[in-house]
Amino acid sequence: MTLTALDDVLRAAASVRVAEIEWYGEALVDLSREEDRDRLRAAMKVESLPGYVCACRGQVRFEFLDAQGELLTVVVLHHGVSIAWQWQSGNAELADGLVLLRWLKEHGLPGVLLSNSERPERLAWIAAMPPALEEMAGDLVGHFETPADSSRVVRARERMQVVDPVTRVLQLLAWNSAGVGRGSKHPPYEDVPGLVLRETPIAEIIAALQDPQADQRHDKGAARLLLLGNSRIRQRLDVARLPGPLRVRLREAARGHELPRWAERLLDPYQEVGT
Repeated sequence: MTLTALDDVLRAAASVRVAEIEWYGEALVDLSREEDRDRLRAAMKVESLPGYVCACRGQVRFEFLDAQGELLTVVVLHHGVSIAWQWQSGNAELADGLVLLRWLKEHGLPGVLLSNSERPERLAWIAAMPPALEEMAGDLVGHFETPADSSRVVRARERMQVVDPVTRVLQLLAWNSAGVGRGSKHPPYEDVPGLVLRETPIAEIIAALQDPQADQRHDKGAARLLLLGNSRIRQRLDVARLPGPLRVRLREAARGHELPRWAERLLDPYQEVGT
């Protein structure tokens, strides 16, 4: 196996699916343009085959696909300095691992070598917590699924009741828009804002989104709550009750996500409740 063997394979790549192994970051990157493909090839340039095999699973998995979407090969990044591929002699050391780390940051994976507590997505989510819940951060940030009737969620709802309805909903929607976001995988603690809002009447959510204070953060949080999440009890009816302009805003906020067919139908700005 030569130092350029991987590079020879990557010349045929049309896209790459990137996923963190020990965290929740993921991205699908188009490599159909030669300059984009060449940048990643340069970032993965191999300098040596020293013969060792890293004992860990690695931090980032790259699945390279051809123009037909068929899998070409899989590469795993280890500690920002080496990659595991098909070398029988073990890991390959990168010519400059920082170049590949910068590429990852540019494509939405900025902290692949950080501990869970240092992750910028996690810190952003904590920073976005409503002031009334800041003292509960230690209880609400975990890596296990939180039941809707959890005592922690109940206490969070109770604490938020002291805030006026519009501000309460806007704070929770902004919080829901922070962090990793709802992709195919995300930290379980990011479900908490939706659970706190679970029993909030849709009329209150609509009123908050129509308030002059509402911005793109709130639209994004509402899209995650009403279209991409599953915490609402009457989710389809909630979406059906959205006024036409709000349906347009939420569709735009959900751009890039695959929506269920029922949501696509109900997001039609001319669709009326009950039709």
